[in-house]
Amino acid sequence: MPERRRRRRRSIETLGGRVAFWLAWWAVCFGLWLLLVFKTERLEFAAGAVAAAFAATAAELVRSRGYAPFAAEAGWLRALPRLPRAVLTDCALLAHALWRRLVRGQPIEGGFRVVHFEDCGGDDPRSEGRRAVAKWLGGVAPNTYVVGFDEERDIVLVHQLVLTDRPPDVDPRP
Repeated sequence: MPERRRRRRRSIETLGGRVAFWLAWWAVCFGLWLLLVFKTERLEFAAGAVAAAFAATAAELVRSRGYAPFAAEAGWLRALPRLPRAVLTDCALLAHALWRRLVRGQPIEGGFRVVHFEDCGGDDPRSEGRRAVAKWLGGVAPNTYVVGFDEERDIVLVHQLVLTDRPPDVDPRP
């Protein structure tokens, strides 16, 4: 493992690795810009390119200084297809709860849940990245958000506005 980590660290400290990192961040930020503004005018493309360049430069500065160690795994992308369904399900659940509250006067009862999170601890960039992605996955759907992690007991504390039968799946690993 130290050999692999040393090899990886060296590759990202090369000029080619730094340029590839910057370009990847630029592409992601530019894509997000286009999704958010949803316009195809030349001026919006130019503004998005400049904003993405600033964001990619900031990300490279933070990464190169070691302020926010983060390492991701490609396998975590397999968690993305479940997000649209989770968002739609939670929106319907919250709309139904709001309807029950407004029409029938029934209280909305939310609460905290403890969810098992295998291998929660660790100070290495991969573990920190996994917790960050789990926190994001837990907060995309509107009914649930991640409060925090207990690394000693391998659990994550989440809050749900409306309690569900199944605990939310926040782990990016398959």
